[in-house]
Amino acid sequence: MTARSALDSPRWRSPAPRALTALLATLVASCGGGGTSTPPIVVGSQLNDASCYYQYTLPGTVVPIMGADPLFGQLWHLQNTGQGGGVAGEDIRAVPAWSVTKGSGVRIAVLDDGVELFHDDLTANLIAGASFDYRPARYGGIYPLPCAINNDHGTQVTGVLAARDSNATGVAGVAPRAGFVAYNVLAATTVSNIANALTRDGQNNAVYNNSWGSPDDVADGGGGILHRIDTSFAPAIAQGIANGRGGKGSIYMFPAGNGGCFANNSLGVCQNDNSNFDGYLTHRGVNPICAVDDRGKSPWWAEGGANVLVCAPSSGDRNAPLGYISTTAVGNTYSNEFSGTSASTPMASGVAALMLAANPNLSWRDVRIVLAKSARRNDATDPGWTTNFGLNHHPRYAFGVINAQAAVALATGWASVGTSATLASCAPLGASGSTVNISLPDAPPVGSPIARTDSVTVSSANCPAVSTIEQVEVDFEATHAYGGDLRVELVSPNGLVSVLANERICDGAGDACGAYSPAWTFASVRHLEEPSGGNWTLRVTDAQNGDTGTWVRWNLRFWGR
Repeated sequence: MTARSALDSPRWRSPAPRALTALLATLVASCGGGGTSTPPIVVGSQLNDASCYYQYTLPGTVVPIMGADPLFGQLWHLQNTGQGGGVAGEDIRAVPAWSVTKGSGVRIAVLDDGVELFHDDLTANLIAGASFDYRPARYGGIYPLPCAINNDHGTQVTGVLAARDSNATGVAGVAPRAGFVAYNVLAATTVSNIANALTRDGQNNAVYNNSWGSPDDVADGGGGILHRIDTSFAPAIAQGIANGRGGKGSIYMFPAGNGGCFANNSLGVCQNDNSNFDGYLTHRGVNPICAVDDRGKSPWWAEGGANVLVCAPSSGDRNAPLGYISTTAVGNTYSNEFSGTSASTPMASGVAALMLAANPNLSWRDVRIVLAKSARRNDATDPGWTTNFGLNHHPRYAFGVINAQAAVALATGWASVGTSATLASCAPLGASGSTVNISLPDAPPVGSPIARTDSVTVSSANCPAVSTIEQVEVDFEATHAYGGDLRVELVSPNGLVSVLANERICDGAGDACGAYSPAWTFASVRHLEEPSGGNWTLRVTDAQNGDTGTWVRWNLRFWGR
C-alpha cells in the first residue's frame, strides 16, 4: 500500500475559549447533580453547584429597555457596509426582512452545551420554563446553563440566532423577536439524549438548531473519514419531520462542517473533507449549512458536498478587524471571535424562523425549497456556477448564500408542496439495488485513472411516484484496501453531476478513511427540482495510486413529488 500522510488543520466547532471577563454576581449557571431534593425556585435562588466554574442566582423581573444596539455596527453578517474590510452587500439581507417580520411567535430549540439563559441580550426572548437540563436534574431541570469553563458555545450560537434587538444592549440576532429554548445535550451526550432532544416538545419548537456534528478529525492531522451514526438518529429525524408542528414537520439545521482543506499532501494538493462523509448530514429532513466570509468567498476550511443546502456567513482566511462573527458570550459579555459553520448554522435557523413567522403553514419541505430558490449567487464570477430548473448551484456554495429578504417574500405567498404525508419515493433499481461486482483498477502513476460506470433508465414504469426531485439517495458498497482512493459521482440525464465522494488521504494506518462495506448512503439535494426521468449514471473512479478494489453494489432512491 502506498504511504499516505496528512497535516494538521483547524477544529470544527468554535475557536478556542477566549479569556473570561468578570462575571455578574446575579447571573447563574448550574452543573446539576448533587442532592435529591428540589428546593423552591424563587428569585434569588442559587442555581449553582460546587463543581461548576460559573455560579449564578435566579434573577428577578427584567425591565425592558429601548434603544439602539451599541454593537450593531459589528454585525456585518446582518448588514455589510464594508466595515472591517469586507465587501458591501455580502450579508444575509436580514435588516430588509425585518420590515416584514422579526420572528415573533416562532420558537427555536438550541441543542448545544448550555446557554446563559439570563444574559441581558437573551433573556427577553427566552421561553420561560421550557428549556431542559440533560445533566442530573436540579431546580426542575429547566436551567441548562453553562458549567465548565469552555461551555461558551451555546451562548454564542443563541446570540447569533435570537439576541434581542433595539434593547440598547449589545447585538441583535437574525430573528431578534423569536422565542428560544435551550437543551444542553452536548453537556451530557448520550445516544438517547440526542434522540430525545431532537424531538422534545416538537409541537411547539419549529426549528432545531444543531451547531455540532461528527468530528472533522483534524486534531491529529486527519480528515475525510466516514462517520457512521447511531441507529436512533434517523428515527428521531423521521419522527420530527412527520409529526412536528402538527404534521408540518420540524426544521433541522446542521453545520456542513469545517474540514474543507484539512491537509496538503506531498505535492501540495489540498485534501478535502466532504459533508457527505458525516452520517448525521445524509438524512432527508436535515439541512446542512456551509460558510462564506465577508467577501462572499469560501474560506479554506469550508466544507462542501452535494448534500449541502445553502451557505451563511462566518469567518474568513484573513485577520480583518471584523472578520469573525460578533455575538453574546458567557459572563453577560460579548465575543467577536465566533467562527466556523457553528456560526453559519444559527443564521439559517434564524431565517427559517422569519419565514415561518411570515407563513406558519410552510412544511419542512417548503422551507428547504424556498431557501434554495431565494438564495443569493455569491462569488458570481466563479466558473463553478450552473443554472438549471430555476436554481443556481455551485459545488462549494450549494444554492448560494441565504437571503432573508427574498426568502420571507417568497415564503409569504408560497403554495405548499406538501408534508411528509405526501412525500413520494421510488427506487428504480429495486429495493435491494443492483449488484455489479465491477473491478476498480488502480490509478496509473502517469495518465488518467479509469472510471467505471453503471446506469439505470428511470421512467414512469419503475418510478411512477416521483416526477420532480427534492432529494436523491445513493447506497454505495465497495471493497477496497483504501476507500479514500475512490471518487463517486452521480450524473443525471441532464448532465448535472453530484460529487458524492472525493479522493483524499486520511491520516492513520490501514483503511483510515473508512470502508464502503457495509454500504454507505450518500445524499444529494443538487438535483432539486430536476425531473427524475431519463438515464442516471453512477461513475466510480480509483483516483489515487496504490490499491485496487471492487465496486460491489449500488442503489438509487428519489424523494419528491
